[in-house]
Amino acid sequence: MTDTPLDALFNGWTSMALAPQRLWQSFNNGWSFGNLTINSQNSSAPETEQAIVAAESYGRQIGKLLDAVDVLVQRQPDWERTEAFAEVDKLKTRIDRVKRDMAVRRIDQLRGDLATLRDSSDPADRARYAEMRAALRDLVAQLPD
Repeated sequence: MTDTPLDALFNGWTSMALAPQRLWQSFNNGWSFGNLTINSQNSSAPETEQAIVAAESYGRQIGKLLDAVDVLVQRQPDWERTEAFAEVDKLKTRIDRVKRDMAVRRIDQLRGDLATLRDSSDPADRARYAEMRAALRDLVAQLPD
């Protein structure tokens, strides 16, 4: 088979060494979560740590620990007079407030999303709205007062 002028141009262009033809450096040898980077430099088992965080986020882990520490703190007779104990309680109070505020935001978002489906001209969207409304009514009916 004979090369066409286009083949010659393409082969010449692809043979230019703009990047190494073989890469020996391993990519993604660590991973990042926000501003935190996990790699073999700062973790003895980065794959294990990554699997743990995939199952239970750092926030969830710290939240459970904070809940337990706060219970232990409040069992101390002098917890309100001990600065470190009082700070733990204040921290938990602030975090709980953020969680409540975010719950309200998510409910507001849900209301807006439901309104979008309800007001849509697409019958499939309106049918989905009716399904979601019925499911939410069932859920609310099961909640304790």
